[in-house]
Amino acid sequence: MKIRLSILAVAAAIFALFPLTPALAEQTISCPAGEYDMLDWMTLDSDLRGSHFMTGNNPEYTLVMPGKFYYTKGPSGFPWDVNLFDNSYIYLWITEYNWNDPHTYKKFTYNTNMPIAPRCAKGGFPGSSIKVSNTWYDVHTDCGHYKRQNLGYAINEVWGPYNMNFGGSINQTLPTLVISYRYNCDSSYSNCVDKEAYYLTRRYGMVQWSHFSLKNGEYQLAQVATFNRMGNGSANPSFPCF
Repeated sequence: MKIRLSILAVAAAIFALFPLTPALAEQTISCPAGEYDMLDWMTLDSDLRGSHFMTGNNPEYTLVMPGKFYYTKGPSGFPWDVNLFDNSYIYLWITEYNWNDPHTYKKFTYNTNMPIAPRCAKGGFPGSSIKVSNTWYDVHTDCGHYKRQNLGYAINEVWGPYNMNFGGSINQTLPTLVISYRYNCDSSYSNCVDKEAYYLTRRYGMVQWSHFSLKNGEYQLAQVATFNRMGNGSANPSFPCF
């Protein structure tokens, strides 16, 4: 499951608490001209994430480690989403199963079998596109027991950038890339029953997530979570099974 980016002393104090001025891109890899560093766009910038987090529908603490990054959704260290990355792709990896029990989780079976976006992606309408036929994942009801399932065929696309305003304490228009993650598709990558959308900004990372369901040939919004306010603090992920 991010939003970041003297004449008057009061204005200076507000700025110190909530550093909202958009920054230049924080490079995490050298991308070709015209391509976007997706690890940067998916994560809260490094000068913020050690002492700040995004919040809205729930908290979103960001931690970037070698080869993986966390969105931690509570101050106690769980639930969480954990994604992997290398020089080629960003991969969906682990998400919670029971929101209140960190011993339960869903994990893509082969760890890197769900590339959500290239590490350096092309924008457009759409831009970069990835078709995924191996969508197997494991539902862990505790650390040692799981049931294997799959999501049919999936297609993941990068759209934008768009100019969008998400309100909250970062109430400004921001360039926004959108990852469209469609799954439970047929073998022609059509008629996808589910679609998730990740709204990404360069300074604040993921600032909104939406889930849509296909009904009568059209996608209808089923759930949305927005992270458009910045708070002070940090959280260490708690993952007792690893």
